[in-house]
Amino acid sequence: MAKFDANQESQFGVLPVLKEDRVYNLFDNSCINVGLAIATWCFMIGGSVALFVDFWPAVIATLVGNMISVLVMAIMPCSASATTGADNYTLAASYMGRNGRYILMAFITVFQIAWLIVLSIMFARSVSNVTAAFMGVESMGSGFTMVISLIAVAIVFLVVWKGPLVIKRFNNVVAPMMVVVIIGLLVILSKNIGWDVITSADPIAPNDNQWVNFLLAVELSFGAGLSWWPNMGGMSRLCKTTKAAYWANLAGLILAATVGTALGVAAAITIGSDDPTEWMLPLGGLVFGVIALVFVAIANVTSNATVAYNICLGLKDIKIFRDKKWALVVLIFLIPVAIGLILFPNQIYDHFYILLGVTCTFYVPVVTISTIDYFVLRKKKLDIRGLYDRTSTSAYSFWGGFNWVAIIVFALAMPFYLVFLNPATLVYQTPFMYCTASGGVFVVVAIVYYILAKVFLVNKGIGGYRK
Repeated sequence: MAKFDANQESQFGVLPVLKEDRVYNLFDNSCINVGLAIATWCFMIGGSVALFVDFWPAVIATLVGNMISVLVMAIMPCSASATTGADNYTLAASYMGRNGRYILMAFITVFQIAWLIVLSIMFARSVSNVTAAFMGVESMGSGFTMVISLIAVAIVFLVVWKGPLVIKRFNNVVAPMMVVVIIGLLVILSKNIGWDVITSADPIAPNDNQWVNFLLAVELSFGAGLSWWPNMGGMSRLCKTTKAAYWANLAGLILAATVGTALGVAAAITIGSDDPTEWMLPLGGLVFGVIALVFVAIANVTSNATVAYNICLGLKDIKIFRDKKWALVVLIFLIPVAIGLILFPNQIYDHFYILLGVTCTFYVPVVTISTIDYFVLRKKKLDIRGLYDRTSTSAYSFWGGFNWVAIIVFALAMPFYLVFLNPATLVYQTPFMYCTASGGVFVVVAIVYYILAKVFLVNKGIGGYRK
């Protein structure tokens, strides 16, 4: 069989990737995960965590939150994608139904558009500050920043259009350099401000209860870890082994993300800003500051490219996009991103922490249902033909293409999150103090879905489950 050519448009679709056609090893996927994780959202998450806890509790909360959420979140899509060669959204047919998966796609598309807007703005701010430094002016103005953010979208289009091999090469260079830059920024921050000042600085706006503050920091880290879910299967199906698909997350989404978040926390509680574009030049000096800003800008592009590639894979399986050229699908997805950057960039960017909280209400039930369905109910056995069968004879037809058990549990789980925590205001309820919101929802959804699925699906022979 011919070598897998990611630049051939025929390869950009949801058909399963065969073992011999896979192009990512453990190092490649680790670099992609590092490139995905170490972008501006790390610093912004750090700024959110710094609201409640000081430096060391923030580091612990971030590591704990990332470790638990990422390892749980990734195990189903990485394992199943590496085994079957299918992407995350195709796999969703097994637990949401061949038509029910489009409900997930609708939500996820909106979330991913918002993430791309945030990172495109940060790319623009980095470029704007570098330009201002060389021109000797204080600011380049909002118009300049908007134009640069649109250029960032254009760059993402070019990278995603060329596909996974370009993404791989891009990240193999950028990711290691970005790690060096992050460590360098930590050193500069500690040298200019003082390590003792960083470790003794108070959180920005804590509650009276220190335990609750710590749990809120963990919960925000859960949100960050779970929000990677849409990006899992698209890259995992290109991995040569399950090990490369799953354990690459340890390097990127856990360790690298924790270091980046720690930098954001340190800056927020000492300088008062989690925006690295505001303090890299004053603290790092012109040379290192410019280098750091350039790499932050590039890191935002690599992250956006990975996000866009994965969501466009899912869109490619929707009927109206199925026969469209890959470039057109990518372009259509990026148009709302460009519109958002023109019309309401600050409304999205300034409410980043709300986006982080809302993703928890969505991804916790999705991750729970998919994990219980794949590992407990199906025992890791999937009908690959059924995943791609769009007819009523598909093993995953359920009821008219919808798994109403999963859909109803999912729909009820989202407001159930409010029993523990309001994601928009971060106002907590008493149960939150004992299990966090994500933890409580995960346990309840796991139990409820398992029982209902056994009664209405497995025992009745619906959905392709094996008794």
